[in-house]
Amino acid sequence: MKLGFGWLMLGFLVVYSQAAQAQQTLHPAVSFENFVPFQLRCGFLIVVEGRVGSLAPLKFILDTGATRTVIDSKLAQKLSLSRRKGQLLNFDRNVKVDRTNLPELQLGSLTVRNLPVIVGDLKHLSGFAEGVDAIIGLDLLRASQSLLIDYQKGVVTFRTPSPDALKDAKHAQVLTIQLPIQGQPVHLTVDTGLQGLLLYQDRVRRHLTELKLSGTISQAHAGRLTGQTATLAGIRVGSGELQSSALLLRHAPDSLPYDLDGYLGTEALHAQMIELDFASNTLRWQTK
Repeated sequence: MKLGFGWLMLGFLVVYSQAAQAQQTLHPAVSFENFVPFQLRCGFLIVVEGRVGSLAPLKFILDTGATRTVIDSKLAQKLSLSRRKGQLLNFDRNVKVDRTNLPELQLGSLTVRNLPVIVGDLKHLSGFAEGVDAIIGLDLLRASQSLLIDYQKGVVTFRTPSPDALKDAKHAQVLTIQLPIQGQPVHLTVDTGLQGLLLYQDRVRRHLTELKLSGTISQAHAGRLTGQTATLAGIRVGSGELQSSALLLRHAPDSLPYDLDGYLGTEALHAQMIELDFASNTLRWQTK
């Protein structure tokens, strides 16, 4: 079997780097300390088991498109956690939520105490979160030097640095890449919690005037999101090109950084293995 390999530089918030190409085989490193099996829900969502306080096993979604970890309001009630008011950016709107601190959360061999989290109704925030207790965001994932997702084996591997890294991880911003599409640089958030591509039409009109969509443009629903769908060809990844379905939302929220055009679901890479290397700010993937 021949394996294709590609890599792109990651950015944080609005820091971008040019795309590059390489040919190499990606292998799970034996120095990775933390192996966690996962189930793939709806063909793209990574669901693992973990613990909060004395409650286990709980189901967690791993979501690199979320800067903060979100726990379900029912879980907060069971733990009798005190709350304070806040809000959360959720693709097309800001949602009013509560905030609290978790006394302890365990994911594999990684245990975090006194973690600030968002509290909300997960079924309201995501149409795919039925039966899920928490969405694990970058505030926790960024505590690892890298995150390796092996879709073939159904295993997520964390390379975990010293506990001090959690102090900076709590302030982590979204991961971004500059992805060449039809010869134009498209700035996207890397999102393991999304299927395909999501683009904001007002950002496309402003930044990507030459971008062409193909296929029938029709109304579509993705979870609770409603927009239009079309096919986007000419996506340059590594040494090849892909095409993907794209969900088009009319307006980007005001709180989304001005330069961002949308979200890239890692499922769109059609990879059997993906590595988000936080230490070197690199996104690598391996295809069949």
